[in-house]
Amino acid sequence: MKKLLLSILMISLAVLFAACSDSDADKTAQDTSKADEETADKKEADSTDVKPGDIEITDEIKDMTYSTMEGYEGVKDAYIEVDGDQITMTLQVDASLNEDKRKELGDNFVRNLSSNASFYYDELEGPEKDSYGTLFKVFDLQIGVGPGSEDILQGAKVTSGKSIMW
Repeated sequence: MKKLLLSILMISLAVLFAACSDSDADKTAQDTSKADEETADKKEADSTDVKPGDIEITDEIKDMTYSTMEGYEGVKDAYIEVDGDQITMTLQVDASLNEDKRKELGDNFVRNLSSNASFYYDELEGPEKDSYGTLFKVFDLQIGVGPGSEDILQGAKVTSGKSIMW
């Protein structure tokens, strides 16, 4: 009986030592190095080498964006102008829309342009949840959303900014 208990104890200890061996430390070191690589990749992606002169917002890109935006309820007209390193966007909407809805449509307008531009330029990443994409890390943005020349909601975003300041 003592031999059986001793055998079970030895097997249990062997399993315990095997489970607590250095392989976890190796795995942790590998996970840490992968995390470091991902962080470096993200920093590299955040600092873009693309310059405004490298990107042309063509009529085709603009037309795709206009077409999409004019499909939204409450949108009457859309316009995009590029001047050097600044993009100016205007969106004419119904007067019945409140400020939050206007901001939402303006945000969609900006994201749609960024998405369409990234479709044509591989070096541009499209918009994500917390980002307007690489296009607006290269170009400054001025945007106006309103029903006409009165009551215009104005916003701006600089290349280093994360969001539109309304």
